[in-house]
Amino acid sequence: MKVLLINPVIREWAKPNVLPLGLAYIAAVLRDNGHLVEVLDLNALRLKSGEIEARLRKSDYDVAGIGAIVTVYREVKRLIQQLKSFHPERPVMVGGSVGTSIPHIIMEKTAADIACIGEGEVTALEIVSSLERKEALEKVAGIWFKQPDGHIIKNPPRKPIRSMDTLPLPAWDLFPMEIYLVNPVGAPNRNKWVDGDSGEEFVRSMNVSATRGCPYKCIYCYHDFMGQGYRFRSPENIVAEIEALFERYGVEYIHFMDDEFCMRKDFVMEFCRLFKARFDGKVTWGCAGRVNLMTEDLIRTMADSGCVIIGYGIESGSQKMLDAMKKQVTVAQAKQALRWTQKYTEWPACSFMIGTPGETRETIQETIDFCKELDLAPEVIFFMTAYPGTELYEKAMEEGKIPDEEAYILDLGEQGEKIRINFTDLPDNELYRIQEDMIAELKAWNKMKHPESN
Repeated sequence: MKVLLINPVIREWAKPNVLPLGLAYIAAVLRDNGHLVEVLDLNALRLKSGEIEARLRKSDYDVAGIGAIVTVYREVKRLIQQLKSFHPERPVMVGGSVGTSIPHIIMEKTAADIACIGEGEVTALEIVSSLERKEALEKVAGIWFKQPDGHIIKNPPRKPIRSMDTLPLPAWDLFPMEIYLVNPVGAPNRNKWVDGDSGEEFVRSMNVSATRGCPYKCIYCYHDFMGQGYRFRSPENIVAEIEALFERYGVEYIHFMDDEFCMRKDFVMEFCRLFKARFDGKVTWGCAGRVNLMTEDLIRTMADSGCVIIGYGIESGSQKMLDAMKKQVTVAQAKQALRWTQKYTEWPACSFMIGTPGETRETIQETIDFCKELDLAPEVIFFMTAYPGTELYEKAMEEGKIPDEEAYILDLGEQGEKIRINFTDLPDNELYRIQEDMIAELKAWNKMKHPESN
């Protein structure tokens, strides 16, 4: 089968710097099983609308697949419409968080034929193989699909991939790697990068996935809501992938995009040992941490192996707000983890949120005081946003705050860029002013300006 995989545009204001690993793994699995795979990476190429239409019109494929996060649903819907207008008889499957978190919207409000829920590697292969053999899709776990009469069938969930080492290396060669390699990933990658366009020195970087899943249940995060559990690749397998990136593409910095890279201390310590033995200064790396999991010896070992950035979703300096978020951490743990990180690494990257249910001027001031005490310049200060599949979203639905679900999702846009639903007693214009004041006072990286606050 000829398979066209599409990566939609995301964050048009930013250079494309994160390779869509979900699609890259799916492409590798399909190709390893004899299928012909073409990738149209719209986020990397940034084509004009006319060029996109021309590419889709002339594409020769048997089945198309779109992988995306839920915030780009508007773009996904538009792409589906175009694919169906040019090639009405060719099936379209949709995956990623947009397929996983809103399969009912995908099935009911778009012309997509299949929504893939959860991990896509085995699911996509079974879909393509079934279509090739002209077999019914009822036996493919982890999908919703439309019958010819439009009736929607909901198949049972798919069991998670337990041995992640069985996955092939991502199909890097099918993607415009040079675009990703010269646009630093990391938050940000501060090793040597200044500006790739200027010709000044920069680090060739790439994102890698070492683990999947998260056992925590923060109200704003949908990850692992399908109950797929926490899993990790062997340290040997991960180092082998980094070695391939180093040798084939000259990658000097690796950023792990995992929700909980540091979940298991023994795993991280063994990775650090192998990484240092293999690269010893030739490659550096970064990841996200969780304040209740970090210890001084762990952070020291990570830094000694080449870790230069550990990012934290601190979210709030108020214990009341952390408890409301169900973060399962304390302010004291956050302070200690950040002090250790400041001691041993170049930089702790921190994000914060305002607008949690129950947020007040006083709890926001606690966050400001927290940052000042630790001399933190936050990476970003988001507004609390309800995303499909989260507890916060269910709360918003139950309270009637989302009268038109598709209209709300169409307007989601960039993460936390504006107030979608105000869960506090503070008026919107005051929250906007507070955010702008926090950004200025704390010298935060995001310089958002909101006309609503004028």
